[in-house]
This record gives sequence, C-alpha cells and structure tokens, in this order.
Amino acid sequence: MRSSQKTNSLKALAKPLTFKFSHEQWLAFGLACTLTIIFSLTAALTYKMGWSKLAIATLLFCLCYPLIWLAWRSYHFWRQAIMQLTTYTQVIREGETNLRFKAQHPDNLLAELQQEISALAIGNADKVQQNQTLENVLSHILDSWPIPVCLFDENTQLSYRNIAMKEKIQQPMLIGTKAADLGFFMENGNLSHKQFNHQWQCQSISYLFQQKKCHIFSALDISQPLHQQQSITQQNLIRVLAHELRNSLTPMASMADTLLCNDSFNEEQVRMVLGRIKLRSERLLSFINQYSQLSHLPAPKSTWFDFNDLLDEAKAMITEPCTIHYQGSAQCYADEQQMVQILINIFKNSQEACDKEHCAISISLYYQQDSMQAQQQGKQIIEIIDNGPGFANLDNALTPFYTTKSHGSGIGLSLCAEITRNHGGDFTLENTGNGAKITMSWPVGNKTSP
Repeated sequence: MRSSQKTNSLKALAKPLTFKFSHEQWLAFGLACTLTIIFSLTAALTYKMGWSKLAIATLLFCLCYPLIWLAWRSYHFWRQAIMQLTTYTQVIREGETNLRFKAQHPDNLLAELQQEISALAIGNADKVQQNQTLENVLSHILDSWPIPVCLFDENTQLSYRNIAMKEKIQQPMLIGTKAADLGFFMENGNLSHKQFNHQWQCQSISYLFQQKKCHIFSALDISQPLHQQQSITQQNLIRVLAHELRNSLTPMASMADTLLCNDSFNEEQVRMVLGRIKLRSERLLSFINQYSQLSHLPAPKSTWFDFNDLLDEAKAMITEPCTIHYQGSAQCYADEQQMVQILINIFKNSQEACDKEHCAISISLYYQQDSMQAQQQGKQIIEIIDNGPGFANLDNALTPFYTTKSHGSGIGLSLCAEITRNHGGDFTLENTGNGAKITMSWPVGNKTSP
C-alpha cells in the first residue's frame, strides 16, 4: 500500500509544471520582459563603450521611469479598452439598452469588434422590444378573452392567468402558487380542475419553453351549444315522429272511419282494412326500432363467419323480387348480427329507390393487404352496387332523418354508417352513372381466417 502511494507521489512530481496565464497576465509578462531586455542591452552597450559602473547605473535609473511609465500606459490602454467592451457586453446581457459604447478611432484594432458588439446590442434591443410588444398584445388579448386560460411552469407553478380564470376559480390566484393549491390535479399527464364539470370542454397542453416543460390549461363553456344541439335533436325527433305517425295514423283513421260508416261489415273488406292497418303498424314499429338502434348501438363482437349464410338470411328479409349477384371471399370478419342489419337496410334502400322493373344488386367482398405492415395486417372491403338512379343528394345521404323518399325515415344508411364506424372502418357513398355504390371497409388486423 505504501509503495503504491510513493509511486503515485513520484509520478506526480515527475509531471512537468505548467503555468496557465490569462491574456492580461501574458501582456504584463511580455512588457516586463521587454523592459528587462532594453535595460540589459543598454547596460551591455554602455559597458562596451567603457562607461563606469556609476554612469551605467545612473543611465539605467534615468531610463527606468519613462520606460516603466510607457509600459504602464500601454498596459492600461489595452486593459481599459477590453474592460469597457467586457462591461458593455455584460450590460447588454442584463437587458440594458440605454448605454452606448465610446466610439473608437477607425485605426484601432478593437473598432471592428466594437461595431459587431454594437450591432448585436441594437439587434438584441429590437428583439426585446418586439417580444415585449408581443407579450403585451397577447396579455391584453388573453385578459379580455372570455375563455379561462392559465399557464404553469415546469414546477407546475402559476405563471399567468387571465381575468376569466380568476372569476371562475373564485379564489386568489397569485403568481408562483402551486397548481395543487389552486385545485388543479394531474390526470394522465393532463391538468384538470373540479370546478369545470361536464358542461366545460377542458384542454391541457404541454409545451417546451427554453428546454423546460410547461403547461397551458384552458376551458370552453359548451353548455349553450349543448342545449342548442339538444333542442335541435328534439325538434328533429318531433318532426320525424310527427311525420311517421301522421303517415301511418291518417290512413288507419280513414279506413276505420270507412268501416264504421257501413251498416254491415263485409268480411273481405274488414280483412283488407285490418291487413293494411297491420302493415302500417309494423312499419311504424320498425321505424321506432331503427331509431332506438341508432341511439344505442352495442359494441361490435367481431368473429369469422360464412358470408354466404349471412347473405341468404338477408335475402329472406326482402319481400319484393330482387336479383343479388355475389363474388369474392367466403369468409367475413365482423359482428354477424350487425352485419346482417347492414345488408337488410342496404337491400331495402336499393329496392325502394329502384325505378326499373327489376332491382339488381352486385356485392363484392375482398381483402386489401397493407404492404407496409407485417403479420398480414390489412383491411376487409365490401362493395355493393345497384342499378337504381343513384343518390339524389350525396352530401346529406348519411344525415340522420334526411330522406328524399316520401315513405322513408332517413335512418337506414345512417345506421349502416354508424355500425361500420364502430368496427373502426369507413362507409362511403358514390354514384357510378348506372346506379349507387356503397363501399365499406374496416381493418382485420393480424387475425387469421379459420
């Protein structure tokens, strides 16, 4: 142990001694060396000329004062200029803009450096002024903004809040206060506050400012738009229900009144009237059932099933004659019950819209492989084309309650689109020139067909 310590000590002593001087120390050292050389040369020259020691000492003493004074003035001149530049840059760094550096002689070596520093100071002052102006404008805008907004720094301490936020929180919001002390809490990386209930749409954004993670919190009062949307929904519901009830109950009342006006009942006529009343009632119940399904769709339970069996089940629900051509894969991945509802609605929609003697529908089922993904990830695509007139209004074809048919409810295609979206897919409509085309697609993932 002692031998190793001795070895380390010897190695430390063996290292060459290095001196690190500053520029100022090197300047003083150079001037001192210059004076020493001048004194040495003067003494050697006078000694060579045969001067006495007293005369040489007297000469050196007389030269000492002016040479030392010149060296000190040179040192002081350079040191003062550099210190002024250093002080000026420090002042600029502190944000002061009311100081100006003393103009230097054009031949001075530091003149160009002074110009660069002055240009930097002017540019920095302009940037500071612009930032202050922008901050004042933003602060004024946010203060008059009716939306509550507040900012928190990297330590979740309050750095700004506008008037709307102070009025909503209803407690002192001092700058530097912790977010938790103001009632804010972090949930899944986002700020929340119990004061903002479901009638508020809150947004929490994290951003980097000077390499520090800060947070901005804002809240938008959506109570009035919610009430307006609820009112519109209620009006649409009342309008559609009134339309459907009027279309169904008016002929029922008329047929019942016809029967009551007869002195005697004809069995055949009674059966016909009751059959029509039954048909109207079933259509009205079907409409109510469809609306209920549109409002409360269950989450899809996707499995692999035989698409041909599902197609046969949907065909059986079609009362009027219709030719359906099918081609493509036999296996389909979706919620089987919801898929059959899609097919029934689309088939009925095609039949009701068809203006020809015979309705023809073509169905294609295929898979599109995504070459960018591994493990056989892709999507399933179903295309349905009919020979009808096409969609009269593509922009509103998927709008609930919108229909161009006198006996339609405007729910069937909306229900199909909602089911497709619940599967994580897309539901698109287009006109081909020879009829309407519906395209449904949703991802299959890495699940393999049985």
